[in-house]
Amino acid sequence: MRRAEESRRNESTGPYFDLTSVWTLAAAIALPGGLAVLTVVWMRLVLKPIARRQPYRFVFGSANILAATLLSWAALHLTGSAPGVTGHALSDLGLVLELVLVAVLYWSVQVVLMSGVLKIVNPATRPAELIGSRSDNMLEATTLGVGAMLGVLTTTHWVGPLLLVIPVILVNALLYHASERQAHLERLLAEQRQAHLQLTKDAHTDFRTGLLNTTGLNEYASRIAERCRVDGRPVTVLAIDLDHFKRINDTWGHPAGNAVLAEVGRILREKLRPGDVAGRDGGEEFVVVLAETPLSQGIAIAERVREAIGAMTVETTDKHRNTVTLLGRNLPHDEETAEFRAISASIGVAVLQAGVDSLLTAQHSADAALYAAKENGRNQVRVAGIDIHAGRRLPLPRADEPEVTRSA
Repeated sequence: MRRAEESRRNESTGPYFDLTSVWTLAAAIALPGGLAVLTVVWMRLVLKPIARRQPYRFVFGSANILAATLLSWAALHLTGSAPGVTGHALSDLGLVLELVLVAVLYWSVQVVLMSGVLKIVNPATRPAELIGSRSDNMLEATTLGVGAMLGVLTTTHWVGPLLLVIPVILVNALLYHASERQAHLERLLAEQRQAHLQLTKDAHTDFRTGLLNTTGLNEYASRIAERCRVDGRPVTVLAIDLDHFKRINDTWGHPAGNAVLAEVGRILREKLRPGDVAGRDGGEEFVVVLAETPLSQGIAIAERVREAIGAMTVETTDKHRNTVTLLGRNLPHDEETAEFRAISASIGVAVLQAGVDSLLTAQHSADAALYAAKENGRNQVRVAGIDIHAGRRLPLPRADEPEVTRSA
């Protein structure tokens, strides 16, 4: 039985129900008290190599089983009844009832002792966890029933146990192989779930920056917009574009540009809140959707992002694999580092008022503000419809205005 018990113990994530009561309850029914104790001790020594528990837990488990066995033995033998079949219907039915009560006593002692210790160690343990699952208790009831049968057969005739030991051994072997198959299937299911999660993540993630890609951005941003629309909360959209990004690629090569994009992705993940959504919308363009954020707070976040991008320091390699350090345009510089000051961002801000605008309209408005920022010197934040630097109104994009391809 050791292989079956070892397999079941390895798969157990909580309190463990072993099947040794098929032997210990039989010992309580058929043997004198001293031999019943020796049977429990011997059984625990047999299982000691597979226990892999702290010594105090193994000792407590052994004491728990020993207490249940002794109390069951006392309840059966101290009453003066002989646990044997007489051939009289009423006497044999009384024996069945007596054995049922003894099995219930055996189970109750273990549950009470184990529940008390678990509750002391972890007061937050729920009653269902203390008693065990339905399947665990059904298996324990079956084991106790087989143990009672083995005990009665032992007292009836010496050949009796041989008729039951072989089926018990076969059941243990079947349990072992069934648990092995179940563990294999659970591993396959876990691997499939992990692969599914990874595929879902890859389908929505831009590998270069770690942000959402266009598909993920549209999906998650739409959810935020809909939720805020239902709750009557504003949503702020940021359109971010890296200034003169093409010059970085042309001057130092695409590896340098990729390193800058990766660092911008890190900054956006770091500066934004957990409920916000940020994605790469192709090339050097990024879109951020700020949930439950009014315009004033959105402007403050945009300025924080712009300042962080302008203060970046990116160590990378140029076209000839020489190490270069690209700097943000907001950093102090001298004549030696002036040519490496190449990183900054222009940001357009638009707010989606609940129940008024659509997310697409807000993105178009943020795009218009972004172009205004580029036309007015770059490395700045502009708000759709408002010149926050000069206090004058800016034209909003027309609904029929054709889409313009953004450039550096």
